[in-house]
Amino acid sequence: MRKIGLTLLCLLAFGSPALAADWVEIVAGRERSVEIDRNSILQSDPGTKVAWGRIVMKNDEVESAGYKSVKALNRYDCRAATFSTIKRVYLDPDQHVIREERIVEPKIIEVTPGSVDERLFREVCQPPTASRLAEIAAQAKEAAEAQASADDQAEATVAHGETETAADSKSIVPQIVKPLSAAQRRAAVAASIAARERAVARRVSDEHGSAGDTHVPSADRGAADQGGAANVHATAETHPRADAHTKADAHAKSETDDAPATHASADSHAAPAPKPRARTFESKPVKPRIVLARAEPSSSHAKSSGHAAKNPSGAPKPHVSWAYEGPGAPENWASLDPEFATCGSGRRQSPIDINDGIKVDLSPIEFEYRPSYFRIVDNGHTVQVNVGEGSSIRVMGRVYDLKQFHFHRPSEFRIDGRGYDMEMHLVHKDLDGRLAVVSVMLERGTAHPLVQTLWNNLPLERHSSYAPEVAIDPNDMLPSDQRYATFIGSLTTPPCTEGVLWMVMRQPVQMSLDQISIFSRLHPMNARPIQEMAGRLVKMSR
Repeated sequence: MRKIGLTLLCLLAFGSPALAADWVEIVAGRERSVEIDRNSILQSDPGTKVAWGRIVMKNDEVESAGYKSVKALNRYDCRAATFSTIKRVYLDPDQHVIREERIVEPKIIEVTPGSVDERLFREVCQPPTASRLAEIAAQAKEAAEAQASADDQAEATVAHGETETAADSKSIVPQIVKPLSAAQRRAAVAASIAARERAVARRVSDEHGSAGDTHVPSADRGAADQGGAANVHATAETHPRADAHTKADAHAKSETDDAPATHASADSHAAPAPKPRARTFESKPVKPRIVLARAEPSSSHAKSSGHAAKNPSGAPKPHVSWAYEGPGAPENWASLDPEFATCGSGRRQSPIDINDGIKVDLSPIEFEYRPSYFRIVDNGHTVQVNVGEGSSIRVMGRVYDLKQFHFHRPSEFRIDGRGYDMEMHLVHKDLDGRLAVVSVMLERGTAHPLVQTLWNNLPLERHSSYAPEVAIDPNDMLPSDQRYATFIGSLTTPPCTEGVLWMVMRQPVQMSLDQISIFSRLHPMNARPIQEMAGRLVKMSR
């Protein structure tokens, strides 16, 4: 039977022309949707099914993500309520294969109630509902009562026969026990199955909480090995975001008005995935597409609400983009666009000087980062690295997916009054659109291998990007001592959205002077000044 299962996986992995794909939308978000191909759902080993799912990016997210859709072949254990990703395929808008990834060591992930994973699991395994279990139990009871009645009738017939005389017995017609009907037999079998399924059904349907607090499988919350670059689980947003989050995606669309930032499910968190092995995709590599620089929008395209003020001279008012110096400097951000008003009026702005917090026993941040391919972007404000789906953190009972990380020089935050040569922000978002940013201080020291990999693949022009055929592991950017300070702040770039959960690591990571100089040549200074504390509470690990 195991051989049949492996054969089936091979057929699915290499495609079968028998049935056309029947993609059904499971979850729709602002930036992407999660779908499943119903025609691909097939029985593998006993109790196991396989199916193709995919994440489809909205058009304005394609450039940032580097692909239009990512398909994932998943194996579902319908009895244990678990799944694992076997293969991923990345496709461009014309459905041409960009690359393929075969998962050498698939990770088994439990289905979390209320998550996107559960919706996919139900579509594939179709566990019995509570009403169906009650119906099966009623049918089983009816079948059992029918059998008991038949047994009683048979016993009565035998007892009566023993008392008959020999003469009378000649005239007795034997009593025949009526066999169970087909429906009753099916009900009896269903009852036994229901007993086995009940525990699973209860766990995946009735047990716990809301989707907002559940885990979006890790890359399988995406695709990067249940952790690689985009798994069909857990990445799609399931709730419309509040207005406060609509422009916050890449530190939220990354700190850029030009280059967007970059699924995931959600909810699985185990040990970090092993470092990437030799390339596992088999399709011919596609030359990376270079995105040409885009011209700044003309004043005629500026929003009338913010840039159409009356001008006595009659000349159009020039559009000013936000920047770190000149007319677009931080002190002017609030006046550049009505949507940037919070930059001037907000009371929980970032960055801050972390020097007056309370020391407590903070729960450690659970990092579930996985090796992933990446796209590096110079968006005109910083160097940003968009990673594949599948990496996440769990903190304070919530799961946040890693979207991208980027750099600032010098550091924006200060720790006890001390600044650092550079700072890295790892930007995460949960299914409700909430943002969580992990900040890592960078200081001069020994060369950092991951940073060197990034610099080796820098795009040649601003407002352009490059997607090399090499993987990185974000875990390599984390300090060994993971004590941190946490507070509620804002994005450090327009629109300065507040309500961001910040976690600033207290131990810095080293990079060489040459590596710092390379970034300085591109962005000599891209740090927002320190903002007022305004009575905020800061908690620090003891």
